[in-house]
Amino acid sequence: MNQTLPDRIFICGFMGAGKSTIGEALAEKMDLPFYDLDAFIEEQAGRSIPDIFKLEGEKKFRQHERSALLEIIRKRKGIIALGGGTLQNQHLVDHIKVNGTLVFIKASMETILQRVMRHENRPMLWNDKGEMKSKKKLRKDLKVLYNQRLPLYEQAEITINCEDFSSVEALTDQLFKKIRYHVAFN
Repeated sequence: MNQTLPDRIFICGFMGAGKSTIGEALAEKMDLPFYDLDAFIEEQAGRSIPDIFKLEGEKKFRQHERSALLEIIRKRKGIIALGGGTLQNQHLVDHIKVNGTLVFIKASMETILQRVMRHENRPMLWNDKGEMKSKKKLRKDLKVLYNQRLPLYEQAEITINCEDFSSVEALTDQLFKKIRYHVAFN
């Protein structure tokens, strides 16, 4: 890898934005290892994220997530796809930016809604009674959560809108150019 490029690139964005897909493609293009924070959490916890949410609650999941992120930062270099809620507070955003380059993958609410609804294992799909939310209720809940997280996502050094590209390859090519440009001028 070119030494002028960052050792760590963190991919952030809302659930369903394509962080893992784009992160894997970018890692391949840059010949770097790829880490999916959610997969890392599941490996460490010995259970799935929906099970962690169900059995331990969101607060405990966020503790697992923070611990896994800090371990990756301490021991690994490469492309790291963060979870949609990983950027929980300013301290974590600052820590990530000190230790790498933060990239925000932006997606429209309609794209997010369609992608989230395809995966029944997402905790966001279910209400407190274990029933699947209506599309209208899910859209409303997603918008509220997205708007809460957006100020943290927008602190990324690089933003790219997944809707502007016809393929992951085209998006990845443009993202790689943006990363090189960012490094060259900072």
